[in-house]
Amino acid sequence: MSYRSGIACLLLCAAWLSPVLASAQDKTPNDQQPVATAGSHESDSNFIKRWKDDGVSLRLVWANDWLASVKGGERTGQTNGGGAVGGADLDMAKLFGINGAKMHITFARYYGHSISATDVGIYQKIQGYWYPKRQWQLGQLTWEQALDDNHFNVLFGRVNATWQFARSTYGCRFVSAPDCPFQLTNTTGGFSGFPYVNWGGRIRYTTGSHYFSIGAFEINPDRRNNHGLDWGLENSTGVMVPVEFGHVTHFANDPYPHTFKVGGWYNSADYTDPELNTRGVSKALYGGSFRTYDGGRYGVYALGDKVVWKPDPNSDTRNLALFSSFTAPLDSTEIYTLQAVGGFVWTGPFASRPIDSLNFQATWYKFAKRQVQYEDEILRKIKQPGNFSRNEAMLELNYSYKLLPLLSIVPNLQYIVHPDILGNTVQARHVSANALVWGVRVMFNFGGPGSQ
Repeated sequence: MSYRSGIACLLLCAAWLSPVLASAQDKTPNDQQPVATAGSHESDSNFIKRWKDDGVSLRLVWANDWLASVKGGERTGQTNGGGAVGGADLDMAKLFGINGAKMHITFARYYGHSISATDVGIYQKIQGYWYPKRQWQLGQLTWEQALDDNHFNVLFGRVNATWQFARSTYGCRFVSAPDCPFQLTNTTGGFSGFPYVNWGGRIRYTTGSHYFSIGAFEINPDRRNNHGLDWGLENSTGVMVPVEFGHVTHFANDPYPHTFKVGGWYNSADYTDPELNTRGVSKALYGGSFRTYDGGRYGVYALGDKVVWKPDPNSDTRNLALFSSFTAPLDSTEIYTLQAVGGFVWTGPFASRPIDSLNFQATWYKFAKRQVQYEDEILRKIKQPGNFSRNEAMLELNYSYKLLPLLSIVPNLQYIVHPDILGNTVQARHVSANALVWGVRVMFNFGGPGSQ
């Protein structure tokens, strides 16, 4: 999909949803939609609402990120990338009379290039809506079943673990993606991340505001090389088992809602050494293949957020929320030994712009010693001086300006301290200086992550 195709897609979607946009422009999220009487113009024109009433809830997100690296990194430059994610949630009780059942289906398509690999060189994604496979992807096909008066909830099928566990409330409000999903659980824990789906499922027990979840997800690295339609198990390398306890409140039952989650994982798949080859010497200096270890890795995480301030205690539209998270593996033969995230989302910073938001996020990574040694040895191989730091930070400040309730312009500024070179080791020529990146996201979001 080209950049022009993406623009055309956006315009078609805007036309498709024009009844929703027209009726919503003068409303805040707290306003109630008017009840349409039978045969009214509202009921006839807003087919999306009528589909939802009949059991089909549509979702569509399109995001385009233009970013420029203006200082530091491997080199300066600019790139454009993005993608579209669409799907539907089917209420099987309304459609077929199967009580408590839902089906979820999602497809995705991406285009463009990554500034992380092309210019800055880091492993982490500076453009959250970019993926290396520029093709159609099946991103989800699952069955969800509620049992025991909604205390138990079972979900299984073609799914990614990061939509079900260690999921941040606010992480997908940002252009970069260190918290959408957690970088560490995705790379070290074996959590399959969107749009790459494997076989898996989870069981959740909820009582009041508390819940407990346990899941099992196939680990299949070959999944990244197809469209998600190869459902065989012959390339599976193991299983990832996460558990999570949580306490979650919402504006409906808490004037200052909060989220707290704590969890951990077991990864049975074999994994590779970040520095040494099969002969036990540096792969960067002497080539070969990375040494492989038998599976059996563990890790833990905790995350939380809370609305801490509202200019009007009687309104929920404008508010300030703080969030933070912590993730760590329990062994040292990894890329990372720690990831910590913190920041804020300030919805309605100006009374005249109640659904805009000002957002800040800071992420700290601590690399394993062997991973940093591998980077240093890459430079030694080409006779370049310098040493990499074990500590790396990514900072982002953005402002989400709502042109329409579903259409946002998001100027953003990012700063990377001690950039790594793991996103493009082939072109690495020196220890990268701190990188400054700025750009603009255009986002159409109907029911996707961060649309609330």
